[in-house]
Amino acid sequence: MARIRPFCGVRYNPAVVGDLRSVISPPYDVISPDQQTLLHLRHPYNAVHLDLSQNAERYTYAAETLREWLERGVLVRDREPALYVTVQEFSLRDGRRQRRTGMFVALRLEEFSSGIVRPHERTFEDAKKDRLALLRACHMHLSPIFCLYATTAWSLEEVMEPQLKADPLIDIVDEQDVSHKVWRVTDHRLIADITDRLAPESLVIADGHHRYETALRYRREVAAQEPGNDDAPFHYVLAYLANAEDAGVVILPTHRLLRGVSLPPLQALRTALHRDFRLALFPLHDAPAFLRALHAPTPGRRIGCVLAGAGHYWVLSFDDRVTRTLAVPAPLRDVDVTVLHELILSRLFGLSQEAQAQHLDYTTDEEEAIRLVTTQQCQAAFVLNPTTFAQVRRVCEAGEVMPPKSTYFFPKLPTGLVFLPARE
Repeated sequence: MARIRPFCGVRYNPAVVGDLRSVISPPYDVISPDQQTLLHLRHPYNAVHLDLSQNAERYTYAAETLREWLERGVLVRDREPALYVTVQEFSLRDGRRQRRTGMFVALRLEEFSSGIVRPHERTFEDAKKDRLALLRACHMHLSPIFCLYATTAWSLEEVMEPQLKADPLIDIVDEQDVSHKVWRVTDHRLIADITDRLAPESLVIADGHHRYETALRYRREVAAQEPGNDDAPFHYVLAYLANAEDAGVVILPTHRLLRGVSLPPLQALRTALHRDFRLALFPLHDAPAFLRALHAPTPGRRIGCVLAGAGHYWVLSFDDRVTRTLAVPAPLRDVDVTVLHELILSRLFGLSQEAQAQHLDYTTDEEEAIRLVTTQQCQAAFVLNPTTFAQVRRVCEAGEVMPPKSTYFFPKLPTGLVFLPARE
């Protein structure tokens, strides 16, 4: 049973900060160092000052800054509990417009063993330590967890249709040309209806695995200090919920960039790959043909490979004969990124999980991935097709997790639309 409740959100005060576009920021884990600096300079009240400060004492600074903004009315807390319904409109690279409807809620924290909330990716311990230190300092959930339920029985947009006819509380367009509209829903009967509809659903974490695990740790710590308070704010996390059956739920592939390792000799690697894959070669002057072949709608699974000095782009095609050799459960064998990590990076390149974490970078832009190899800024790029939600769900139901960054749910949710206090 997924348990949600309305909450008194902490929000920016437009009368103090002005244009809200200047104070929202991307999630901390997709902010580059250059973008971090630009966000700090953009506005003195930008959310990055809280979520990813450049101050040497970042956690203390974030807590002091948050306290100051609350005292000065930069941030204000709504007086009545609400669900914050959000509609995002955006374009894909091919120009198609999409619309995704979801809502910010206070989600009851559940241990993964319950099966109510399920992860789908492995996490990094350093990132969890960072997020826990920030949560301990601020006692505020600054960025939402993105969770998906899956139902064809009802539509959030249809249920909320009367509310969405009113003027939104927030109406902005961010730098990626994504429109964000937010409505504050306080109708008790409507909230009860939504709560009942979600009760039988299990949730899959689409984005925010580190923050969810951090919230679980934080809850254990605070509960040990305050036993018996079973409905306190620390039992909840800020979550954005959307329906995986919604056409606006888009998953992009996250391509891998390899740096700082000793690659096998190209001829030896090509020979080794031939044992498991069918290789198609494309000249370096024809990247479009390479990408068309990689993304072809014809049956078969493919991974694109761009290697420094190879002279060609490679498309590696494979089938179940290859995946059966992997010592992982069947749902994981069905995911291309598992084949990349387990067979190519681990078995052929000899990289452990720790080495992969150290030497891999990521991008959702396949053209950037190609460019970084051809300009010798990285040694190799592996270009992937997207993981589907059906694959994600099968992995979750089997109690397994994929490699980190196996999915990229687009668009990301900005930090700064609404915050959730973790303590009274």
